[in-house]
Amino acid sequence: MIQDSLARALGGLKGTRMDDVAADDIRKRLESAWAERAKPHRRSGLVVPRFARAFAIAALVVLVGFSTMRAAADSPLYSARVAVEDSLVAFQSDPVAYLSHLYDERIEEAARFEATGNALAASRARDAQGEALRLLNQISPQPNESPEPSASTAITLPSASPTPEATASPPESPTPVPTATPRPTTARTATPKPAMPSPTPTPKPTTTLKPSLTPTPTPMDVHAYGYVLYADGSAVDGACVSTSLDGICVAGSIKGRVDLQFSAKKGQTITLYFRNYDAARGGTLHGKVTVTVGGPEVALGTITLR
Repeated sequence: MIQDSLARALGGLKGTRMDDVAADDIRKRLESAWAERAKPHRRSGLVVPRFARAFAIAALVVLVGFSTMRAAADSPLYSARVAVEDSLVAFQSDPVAYLSHLYDERIEEAARFEATGNALAASRARDAQGEALRLLNQISPQPNESPEPSASTAITLPSASPTPEATASPPESPTPVPTATPRPTTARTATPKPAMPSPTPTPKPTTTLKPSLTPTPTPMDVHAYGYVLYADGSAVDGACVSTSLDGICVAGSIKGRVDLQFSAKKGQTITLYFRNYDAARGGTLHGKVTVTVGGPEVALGTITLR
């Protein structure tokens, strides 16, 4: 029944004629669709050559490396810079001079940030300074070559040679004085006997005095302490203490106070030099003090940097 109805409907369409306007419109749509489909597809985006990408990557690496090596203590790249600088020690012909330069550079950088009030950056520079000191102690642990920026430091100073005392000369022997012999007197009534001469005293031999030898003083542990100040009376933090002018640091000041331990003899004279970099005060300031060791405690007094 349904098949017969469908067959009659299809048979009726055979005789139906489509409108010319509708036929033209459908034909134009079909032609336009086929034309759009036949067009080639274009690639979207910009194609970058391989050599250009490699050059861009290399330039980026160089830029990052340059920025890292120029990073200051207030930069996030400062820790990377410190790591790179420390790793270059093995490639230096003179690692002691290289590490000493790094140590002085980081001291000045820490002092510069402390002067500007940037405590975080100054703390990073102090940590980097301690790392340079650790590497320097590993390479050259001698006291006269390795700085020690701690509050208490043990150093060895040259011992003073004892001054020989003058030898006591023996006293001169006394010269004996002869006694005069009295002449005999003659009496009228009797002839007196001649008087006997008194015996000449024999001089006693003189005793040669032996010179007394002063015992040579033995070295002892000495604790020296003092204060380092600027000319305006403010305390100096991180001042370098050395045994020679512009020498290697053997101690450092903390909030103006200096404490150090060394071995010396009683009566020995020592001279200590102090320096600190402060950009706000005109650069590197110096000071020194000379004291004589009188016992295990030596007061250095107040040292003013100018």
